[in-house]
Parts: sequence; C-alpha cells; structure tokens
Amino acid sequence: MLIPNKNYIFLRRFSTKDDKSRLIAAPYFCNYVKSDYIGVENKVNYIYRKDGHLDRGEVVGLCALLNSELFDTYFQIFNGNVNVSATELREMRFPPLNNIKEIGNKIILSNDYSMNNVNNIVKELFELEVILN
Repeated sequence: MLIPNKNYIFLRRFSTKDDKSRLIAAPYFCNYVKSDYIGVENKVNYIYRKDGHLDRGEVVGLCALLNSELFDTYFQIFNGNVNVSATELREMRFPPLNNIKEIGNKIILSNDYSMNNVNNIVKELFELEVILN
C-alpha cells in the first residue's frame, strides 16, 4: 500500500508465542527518503497523525512506550493472542502527549536507544521504581 511520506511508527502485526515481546515498534522518519509516497506491507501496522506530522520526539516517545516492558506487559494482559491489530492499538490507553514527548526527548538527548535506557526512562516517568521494587 502506498502512503504519504511522513513520520510514522511501524508495528509488527504478528508474533509467535516464543517471542519475548508482542509489541515491536520502529520509527520511520520521512527525511531519509526523497519521495512523496512510501510502500508499506500489509502485515505492518502504522501510527501517524491524520491531519498533520508527528515530530521526532513524538515518534521516539511512542516507539519507546510501545517497546517498553511496561506496555508489552499491559498489552499481553488485555490481549491473549499473538496478533497486534489496529483495533487493539486504538483501545490501548496512552499517557498525555506531553509525557510521550518528554520520553522521546530524554531518549534523544541521552543518545542511548537501548532497551535498558528506554525501560528506565518509562519507569521514571510513571514512578514505577517504588512499585516494582
């Protein structure tokens, strides 16, 4: 499917029961490809701003949330199967946009995109250290 070339979060739609995570998200930034449209395979979900453009902090923040242990656990609690449908993504509760941008900007400024750093920043935002320890 051809979609306009703008910033997206791509999510794998299918996983196996052996996969550690159900949610696997990847950022896509439009400035890397000089084209009006990009091709997206049918087995990939994508998140975008309908009448606008996701900024870099929003894309990184949403990817971090979706890839975090917290959101993967949350997703697996309310969804027992291995598929990630657009309907299920729409039903998920997300923090306010300013929190998503804060997560993204902290990751960008740290220049550390490791899962350890992502999980620490997400836990810090939601003050989960006290609850989880």
